[in-house]
Amino acid sequence: MRSTLPAIFSLLSLALALSLTSCDRTPNGVLSKNEMANLIVDLELADAYIDSHTYDFTDDSSKQVLKQSIFKKHGITQQDYDSSLVWYAHNMEDYTKAYDKAIGKLKERYDKLDKVKGKGVDEGARPAEMNADGPMQGMPPAHGSSPRPSTSKRPMHKLNVNANASGDSIDLWNGQRDYLLNGGARRGFITFDFPPDANKKLGDRYQLAYKLIRGGNEFKVSLNIDYTDGGTAQITRSTNSDGWVALDVQSDSTRQVRRIYGYVSYDIKRGHMARVDSMMLIRSRLNKSNYGFIHAQRLLEHGSKK
Repeated sequence: MRSTLPAIFSLLSLALALSLTSCDRTPNGVLSKNEMANLIVDLELADAYIDSHTYDFTDDSSKQVLKQSIFKKHGITQQDYDSSLVWYAHNMEDYTKAYDKAIGKLKERYDKLDKVKGKGVDEGARPAEMNADGPMQGMPPAHGSSPRPSTSKRPMHKLNVNANASGDSIDLWNGQRDYLLNGGARRGFITFDFPPDANKKLGDRYQLAYKLIRGGNEFKVSLNIDYTDGGTAQITRSTNSDGWVALDVQSDSTRQVRRIYGYVSYDIKRGHMARVDSMMLIRSRLNKSNYGFIHAQRLLEHGSKK
């Protein structure tokens, strides 16, 4: 009996290790929760730096240089980040875990600085989510000089869409169409996710459209189609101007669409506001004349990674 104990303990250890590993499993091309947490830490620190050095970052290009340097540090590209955002926008529980882990890392870092300096760090130097009176309001400060990070989920507007409309060209959107976003929103998503309507056909085209007043804030939009036999047709881009925003995804005429989903992500500056309204999702039939027009559309085939 004794001789079997080491083998049993080894199997138990292996099972535990595998279970811990599987908890952080994401599809190929998507950052794991730990990788995403580390990236969020650097992005939050970059935001705090930009907020406290506004004269050095007077345009979007200078901010983009800093952001790209962070991507390079983590060995990823803008496309890697976009693909990860798409997956996490649909798996908000996993995103919240990654985000909470990142805030824990940030708190540890600032607590160490507090001890080294022998006094509290200037609140303006902390990421907004670390401040008791910042965008993540409603959370009382912890005991001591340093406020605790909010454990609240990032702001998210979830839509439940019922897309059983009929017709050759119809608006499938059935939910909130207008959003007024202020500095308290900070970063977040407007997300949607639903199966195709009962009258779907092969080769249908989907267009997400809305009116945007940016107010100088950062917006990104993504529209995606999952196929029943695997793979995702995806298009993601940043929005740098006011007015109508339109994003098209052309479905493959040989593959069945399983679901249509996506997000509008926002990053609202302190003291600023933005507005998204007239949200629409237009499903139109196959048009051979524009079938090949799939500018910036990508096809992702899914696997898994640790």
